[in-house]
Amino acid sequence: MDFSVNDILGAVRGTRISGSGETRVTGLSIDSRTTGPGDCFVALRGPNFDAHAFLGDVVDKGASLLVVERVEFDVPEGLAVIKVEDTMTALGDMAAYVRSVSSIPLVAISGSTGKTTTKEMVASILECSRRVLKTEGNKNNLVGMPLTLLRLKSNDQMAVVELGISEPHEMARLVEIALPDVALITNIGAGHLESLGSLEGVAKAKSALFTDSSPGCTRVVNLDDELVRKIYESYARERAHAHSRSQESAHVTFSLRGPSDVSVPSYEVLEGLAGVDVEYDVRGERLKVRLSSPALCNVMNGAAAIAAVLPLGASLSEIKEGLERFTPAKGRVGVTHVNGVTVIDDTYNANPDSMEEALKTLSFASGRKVAVVGDMLEIGTGAECAHAGVGKRAAELGIDVLVAIGSMADTVAHGALLAGLDSDSVFNFTDKASATEALGTIVRRGDSVLVKASRGMGLESIVEAIGGIIERGRQDTTACN
Repeated sequence: MDFSVNDILGAVRGTRISGSGETRVTGLSIDSRTTGPGDCFVALRGPNFDAHAFLGDVVDKGASLLVVERVEFDVPEGLAVIKVEDTMTALGDMAAYVRSVSSIPLVAISGSTGKTTTKEMVASILECSRRVLKTEGNKNNLVGMPLTLLRLKSNDQMAVVELGISEPHEMARLVEIALPDVALITNIGAGHLESLGSLEGVAKAKSALFTDSSPGCTRVVNLDDELVRKIYESYARERAHAHSRSQESAHVTFSLRGPSDVSVPSYEVLEGLAGVDVEYDVRGERLKVRLSSPALCNVMNGAAAIAAVLPLGASLSEIKEGLERFTPAKGRVGVTHVNGVTVIDDTYNANPDSMEEALKTLSFASGRKVAVVGDMLEIGTGAECAHAGVGKRAAELGIDVLVAIGSMADTVAHGALLAGLDSDSVFNFTDKASATEALGTIVRRGDSVLVKASRGMGLESIVEAIGGIIERGRQDTTACN
């Protein structure tokens, strides 16, 4: 980042109340603890914080520019300060300016599940031949996504950003900032239903990625997801109507089940959950890929990633190399082997769709299949039915032992019992501490254990404890003998 104060002033449509417009800004910060010399500090404000309280600190650290909603201290002579109505809006406007002066292609990815993994897969493919800017982790909201674009460097050749929303109108703003050249919605599922209301509400909120992107943007369409397909079909009809003739928008399709640009003729989970061998059909050409993660959802995520890079000219060899070197982030279906137990760590987040996919993956494991599941948060009024469905699906998939944790544990357990899982194989606990202690007598060597819940449940502590649980159990057994 290297802009003048006047460049930023024009982007944010504010008022310069002090300092020179020619002052150079070489970095950006929203955290007073990490602000350095030459930075532009944007004083964000939220329900539980207000960065205006730390303006004195960032001045002492040598910031070149402050973007603020108010000034409540004596501004040092020569310090550049821009006053705006809303600093969150200003942050987005700055990112939009950076994006507007860059000509590099940008891929924008959203969806209820799989968007972070698909983003990483797309970036991994493109990095085979290009320098790629990508979203770090899941910093995908109205703060994180602008901060990603503000990291853009002159030698970057491609950008891959993740767009996450929890409120109805956020996607339109993210699209306005990102100006995508390729737009992908992985799927529509039961996420953020507390704020978005229903699956139809989720679809409507995410539809802006297709409807608000420019006509020249290529839409990537999941043909297996009825709501995604309807979003694209509605957009295409409106576009054709606006031009008074049939004018099909550029799009690429992917599917597990039917004809598409990218499909999946076959796949096989490797022994010991060592990964998945997948055969993709890419516009009539067969491509065999070995994914390092056993997660069945990654078969579809891989298809989505392939479809997203086709408009950018990625070769089949780059696609194969990129997908095979992809490794899942911590807490996203990572597999470890600890003291004779295979542990599937899928603790990063959960909703009904991702829980279903995780249980399917566990069903391919060897040994006893133990599912340790916690509450799925932010899914609204359908929470009870959804949690009962988790127990029911575990029983249907042949899971041997179910351990439910949290406020909905009784509901999960009840669903499993109604579906036929033996009562001796169903356990429910309201808190993690009790569950962790009990796992010492439940889990044994040779088991495959899935641990999954919404992020707020913090079940990664159980993943970390499993090794010690098994070791203590072994020592106790030895002592008894």
